[in-house]
Amino acid sequence: MKLVIRAAIALALAGALVACGGSATPSPAAQKVSVEGTEFAFTPNTLEAKAGGALEITLVNKGTLEHDISIDALGVKLLVPVGQTLAVTTEKPVPAGTYDFYCAVAGHKEAGMVGTLTVK
Repeated sequence: MKLVIRAAIALALAGALVACGGSATPSPAAQKVSVEGTEFAFTPNTLEAKAGGALEITLVNKGTLEHDISIDALGVKLLVPVGQTLAVTTEKPVPAGTYDFYCAVAGHKEAGMVGTLTVK
């Protein structure tokens, strides 16, 4: 009798685990945009992306100074040492709009290191 009860409990637990496993829909991959930084410009200085998903932004520092990419409205700030490439992904989906980006290293924005991200 104890064997039957144990088997019934094991089946019930297995069924509960299968039900909890579910078929969760994975998050879509982040859309990717990339920009190069040099003294004192971004190439390209205009970026486009589709609205509604996360955005992965890559900065390739081809300059001889440290550069970053900052997008205040999206909470993005990515500092990249000389000769390196780094990426950051937004935590939330990016809504449609026009966003200014710039290099926040002292004097770089003022020297013209700015650009625009358009999300449609």
